[in-house]
Formats: sequence, structure tokens, C-alpha cells
Amino acid sequence: MTQFMKKLLIGISSLLVLFLAYSLWNWDSSPPTIQWREAPSAVGKDSQISLEIQDEGKGLQSLEVAWVRSGDRHIVVSETYEAPWSWQQGITRRSLAFSAGTSFAEGSLSEGEFLLEVRVRDQSDLWFWENEIFEQRSFTLDLTAPKIQVLSGQHYIRQGGSEAILYRVSEDTVASGVQVGEHVFRGYPLPERGQGIHVCLFALAHDQAPATDMSLWAKDAAGNRNQTSFWKKGFPVSFRKRNIRLSDSMINAVVAEILAHTDMTQGESTLETFLEINGRLREINHRQIEEISRQSVGHLLWSGAFLQLSHSQVESAFADHRTYYYKSQKVDQQTHLGFDLASVAHGAVESANDGIVVFADYLGIYGNTVLVDHGLGLISLYGHLSSIEVQEGQGITKGAILGRTGQSGLAAGDHLHFSMILQGVQVNPLEWWDERWVDQHILVKAQVATEEGEESSREAADLFDPS
Repeated sequence: MTQFMKKLLIGISSLLVLFLAYSLWNWDSSPPTIQWREAPSAVGKDSQISLEIQDEGKGLQSLEVAWVRSGDRHIVVSETYEAPWSWQQGITRRSLAFSAGTSFAEGSLSEGEFLLEVRVRDQSDLWFWENEIFEQRSFTLDLTAPKIQVLSGQHYIRQGGSEAILYRVSEDTVASGVQVGEHVFRGYPLPERGQGIHVCLFALAHDQAPATDMSLWAKDAAGNRNQTSFWKKGFPVSFRKRNIRLSDSMINAVVAEILAHTDMTQGESTLETFLEINGRLREINHRQIEEISRQSVGHLLWSGAFLQLSHSQVESAFADHRTYYYKSQKVDQQTHLGFDLASVAHGAVESANDGIVVFADYLGIYGNTVLVDHGLGLISLYGHLSSIEVQEGQGITKGAILGRTGQSGLAAGDHLHFSMILQGVQVNPLEWWDERWVDQHILVKAQVATEEGEESSREAADLFDPS
């Protein structure tokens, strides 16, 4: 063998070794991945099925999504991707989202069970070796919305007031309730009343017009939604307007205490900090209360009218519109959602009705606060306490002592701030203190009724006095 041939063989061998080393170095042995981000077992017209396709090696080469049923196969998505140069990486991620009721309907897929197939290939190694992944999932296409039947007849509601509706939904319903404008109220089953019978306590917020749209809705597991109207009549209410004069001593005391108990920070001035507390912290606290109220137990815990603080006088009423003045300058406006009740300094605070303590701690503008869950989305709030004498999770009976009145939080003197909250919406306690109103508007619908009780409920609807 000549010297030239030896050098040629060595060169070819070296190139082969380099090529093999380069190929091994860049070899993509990991297959693509398929992640089903949103894939409920039952899908409806508006249901979204979301897929995340990834390949962290050389990238994706192709993907195909198709539905299959009884031998029929319809391609929903089919894509191929250009191959990059060997030293480059191609497309590594592809997000897909499609609506079951529209994307699948293009292939005439009717209601019932079907398979969804996903096949993904990545870019090949050495032009012929590629990784593939194939997955199937079973779904049920349901395009039929649940049924709703209103059972209660007349529904009267004031601005800032509450009401209840009794209704029946079909067996496929997983959630239902009442929508009042932008507020959504959840209904709860009453199995003792019969199959599918539910009750929903709902509210017309103080700042919603009496003519606000209200509808009864129901939704199934596939996301199909049905809604219907019901008979109702709303009444306007005139709420009080008050002017609040702020003093430096009051501002300094309130700000110092609240800063010590919350994450709020000192602003450029004490007045600026007070206004931040009166506005932004108030909103934060109301969102906290709303979240707690939406965790309410799904059955009635109480009975009869709610109690007003014993031997108390009303200092501020529900939905008082307050304008704040500092040194004769208007500096803020807020709505006071609740009642301020004064008795004696450090007076005993009773639970307004039976329930479960769901919060017992410091709560921003309300200071030391107790929240009691009464079931069906209804909670009561006791704020500005000087001391708390119950614990979270504790069962409470009507009249049980929760704590003592005080002036913690955003309070200028010793009193109780009392609020009623219905699934996040503050409502007027006056109604809940009225035994006749509670019986006629809530209990005849939320409790198990006998034939005699059902007859009296029809009579009660005719006795409503909106004045």
C-alpha cells in the first residue's frame, strides 16, 4: 500500500470518526411530549381542549389530531414543520386549543363518546431515524344544556336586600344559581324536598338598580349552560348621606394601629396613609370577606330572625354614603356597608344566629373581627372588637358571646360594626332582623315544607309590603 493510500485511509477514517462523534453528540433520543392542559371527560359546545406539544431535542416535524368513532376518523389539526440545519433546533413547542362544539362539528361529530388521537413526530436523526409519540383519550360530547324549572312564584327584592328562589334542575346539572347583573350566586340542593330541588339566596347590591337583569342558570359537566327568567320585582331604596370630619388625633391613632397589624406601609403623610387604608385596604378586606363567604357550607345552620346587638343604638346604618373632610377640604368618599351599633364600652357581642366561626382574627379596617357562617352562602361580621372569645371552626348558637365591643381597626369610638354578607355581597341586616321577613322570604323556601307549609308560603307571598 502506497503512502498516499495510507494517508487517504487515515483521512477517511478520521472523517468517519468525526462524523460519528458529531452524530452521537447531536443524537436526539428523547421523544416529543404531549401535555393535556384542559381536557374534561365531558365536553360541550363551548368546552376547550388544550394541548401543549414539546420536543426539547431537534424540534417538531409533524403533528396530527383527529377524532375517531365507530370506524370514522376526521382530522382536526394536521401540521408539518420545516427541517432545520443539522446544527440548528427547529420548532420545540406548539400550543393547541380548540372548541369541542365547533372544531369537531366540522366533521359531523354528534353527541356521544369518541376518541381523540394525537400523533407527534420529531425531526429525524441522520435523515431516517425519528421519534414518535401517539396518545388517545376518550371523551363524551354533550351539546344539550340542563333543564331548569322555577318552583317559587313571587320574588320581591329591595336595593341592598336579599331574596330566595326555589327551583328544580335536571340530573346532569353540576352548578346552578342566580345571576344579578355581574354578581353570581350559587344555589344549593335540598334533597329532602325532592330530586333536583335547589334553593338559592341572592341579593341586589345597594348600588344596583331595581331593574337590574336577573336570571336563573344551570350548568352541566360539559360546560353547557341554560338560563331562564323568573318573576321578580325590585324596589328602590334611598340611603343616607353623611359628612365625616377627620381630626389629626383620630387619623394618627387609626393609622398607627392598622400599620402595626397589616402589610400597609407609611405614605408621604399620615393623611395619605389614612386615605390608602380607607380605600385600597377596604377593597382588599372586602375581597377577603367575599372569598370566605363563597366557602359557606351547603345547608342551613340557623333558624328564625337574626339578633341585633342587645340594648344597642344605631350610630350608622347600611349603605350610608360618607364624605370625608379634613380641615374643611373634601378628601374622600366611601360607602359604609353595615350597621354601627353602640351599647356600653367593652359590651358583650352575641352571635346573631347559629353557625360556625370561619374567621377570628385582625381584619384590616374592621380590626379584631369574627365571621360566622350560617350556611347557604350567608355570613355575619362582627368588627372593631376589643377582644375575641371564640376560635375558628367553633360551632356557635344564637346569642353566644363572640367577644367584646371596642374601637380596633378604622373606628373612632367603642362600638360594634355588624354586617351581613351573602356570597360576597353586603346586604341590609334590617331584613334579617325581621322575623316576618325571614319566614316569608327565606325559610318557606329553604326549609322542608309540609303541605300546610307550602300553602302558607303562597299566602306569605301576597303579604309582602315593600314600604
